[in-house]
Amino acid sequence: AGLFPAGFSAEHLGPNDYYYWDDFWGLAGLMAAEKIAAKNPVRRREEIASEVKDFEAAIFKSIAEIPKNRSQGGIPATPYRRMDAGAIGSMVADYPLQLTDAMDERIGHTMEFLIRHCFYRGAFFQDMIHSGINIYLTLAIAQTLLRRQDGRYRELIQKAADLASSTGQWPEAVHPLTDGGCMGDGQHGWAAAEWVMMIRNLFVREEGDKLILGSGIFSEWLKPEQTLGFGPTPTPYGAISVKITVHEANARLEIDIDRQKKNIAPAEIIIAVPGYQQVSMPDFSQKTFTLEHV
Repeated sequence: AGLFPAGFSAEHLGPNDYYYWDDFWGLAGLMAAEKIAAKNPVRRREEIASEVKDFEAAIFKSIAEIPKNRSQGGIPATPYRRMDAGAIGSMVADYPLQLTDAMDERIGHTMEFLIRHCFYRGAFFQDMIHSGINIYLTLAIAQTLLRRQDGRYRELIQKAADLASSTGQWPEAVHPLTDGGCMGDGQHGWAAAEWVMMIRNLFVREEGDKLILGSGIFSEWLKPEQTLGFGPTPTPYGAISVKITVHEANARLEIDIDRQKKNIAPAEIIIAVPGYQQVSMPDFSQKTFTLEHV
């Protein structure tokens, strides 16, 4: 009760059913509408806020009532399915929607199930309809791992890079034997977009109302007396560029931010480059930092 009607949903999840994928995207849309309405009280703010509360309660009540022998502590694709490859759809509650906390236990169980049972040759294999390795879904799991600061995200990024064509593209589903395409677009826009988002989030990502810099950078990219940079990339707080220069004993990190007349600021800015001391600051008043090795 309270979920969206049954439908085909995303085609890689299976036949018509009550997919949590749809509900999570719908809830995120309502939350976005609530934020917009908050800027103009005339626009049904209280009504939308009530709908958000009711819809969220309905979704998570439904999840809580799934028998444990079916859910295995995770979130199946629908209330009526066991855990299977379609559970990848429920992972959108974590990435990109951030409806759940970074360390949400249900998301963790879902992720571990998918890695244990639905991976082939180190990447996510969708055995319903697609019948191939999905780069964009593999990278979505990598985003969840990055959000949890689980170093396995590196393996998934490397695997996606290994499966890229000579022109830096991927088919919608990679044939498990030939590494060519076996379904969908030959040059899949979604896969390309997820690759861009993955690399971007290694350098600059949002966690709720916090801004986190450098948390996914590979240590082998940081070479002495060389500068590694990314940006400018848009954020809710303005376009940001990040540059890191490594010296023998420490690293120098520079932030270049174009506020673009933004009147909002993150609740906290966290610099979390792997292998270096974490730094936290309340605003953009400081632009250059010396990061000590740990």
